[in-house]
Amino acid sequence: MNQLFKRRLVDHLKEMMKYLRLVFNDYFVLALLFVIGGLGYYYSNALKQLHAGLWWAPVVIIGILLVSLQLGRFATLVQAPDYVFLLPRESEMVNYLKRGFNYSLGLAWLIQVLIWFLLLPFIQVTTQASGVNLISLLAILIFLKTTWLNTDFARKYRIKHTWLLRDNRLLWRLIIPGLLLVNAVYFSYLFSLIVSVLITVDSLLRRPSWTTHSIDWKTMIDDENSRMHTVYQFFNLFTDVPAISGSVKRRRYLDGLLRRTKLIPKNTYLYLYSHGIARDNEMSGLYVRLLVIGTLFLVFIQGEALPIALCLLFVYLIGFQMIPFYFHFDDNAFVHIYPVTHQNQMKSFQRVLLIMLGSVAVVFGIAVIAINYNNPITIIGVVAGELIEIWAFIYIYLPRRIARSQRNRA
Repeated sequence: MNQLFKRRLVDHLKEMMKYLRLVFNDYFVLALLFVIGGLGYYYSNALKQLHAGLWWAPVVIIGILLVSLQLGRFATLVQAPDYVFLLPRESEMVNYLKRGFNYSLGLAWLIQVLIWFLLLPFIQVTTQASGVNLISLLAILIFLKTTWLNTDFARKYRIKHTWLLRDNRLLWRLIIPGLLLVNAVYFSYLFSLIVSVLITVDSLLRRPSWTTHSIDWKTMIDDENSRMHTVYQFFNLFTDVPAISGSVKRRRYLDGLLRRTKLIPKNTYLYLYSHGIARDNEMSGLYVRLLVIGTLFLVFIQGEALPIALCLLFVYLIGFQMIPFYFHFDDNAFVHIYPVTHQNQMKSFQRVLLIMLGSVAVVFGIAVIAINYNNPITIIGVVAGELIEIWAFIYIYLPRRIARSQRNRA
């Protein structure tokens, strides 16, 4: 079983590296460097304006740490056929799951240390916590995350009637961590540390008794599929992921907008693209997620150059993610059987993309104006930059990108 997990882990890491190379290409890395540098500069300047005793600072600290605890899930790397092929060796699966637990725990600890390190200056400035308290806070996060993952370990077995397991995921992911973090920040770091240590030790000591039960294969496979779907959704923000299968959903609230397309032959692809993107869960969800994330960044960031750079970056990311939908109907037999002309296909796609990116530009512009209303240089830069970028992206970059993709598909 140890060799099986090792082999699957190697295959998993190879797959992740394949997508990471596509995500962190030269252009994105360059843009990311500018964004990180700008955020670091803004964070440094913001810290100089803060002082101890701010009522909202502990709330922000607790909220960020509570969110950080939700990052990093139990990676079992199991597959659907395992229910059949590994069932005869179920008693040996405990070693396999322990390897998965250790791998997941290492990644989870790394995430907690990174977020704690980034939040460290803010905590020191606003709460004036001592070095011992800061180290205690990190230990609390590590112990809470260990317990969090150990309860997921227990979910893989058919265990009932225990307060630690299965039906108490909310308790161990939000309620208890939230209470201990509130106590640590407002009252006593030492007490929260002691309680978190006791909880972790108790959960780890209970583990041997779990392995005497049978494995809940359906729960284990569903949990892993859910975890991988989340990972693939992240990669799908930057590149096409075949593992994500699209689904269609009726959106009646968009009927008023979609019905404005006249049902005439030259609007065939305009109708298909507008309705297809609106009803495709992956495309519409991708569009909305990037729009919301970009808007939140702009709401919390001030300055001259950074808001402009973020606007241009997110407009490009949203437009880039829509490009594969140009070929969405190529495998539909009806567009080849019926007398449908393809001469307006590019113009139709450009029109749909113009409306979508134009809406994004308006939302981003409103967010920038609301936050940077006293900085005309930033406002003018955002408006002018978005107009130029959208025009260049749709009428220069898009046709060339589509032509290159068509040559590769031929």
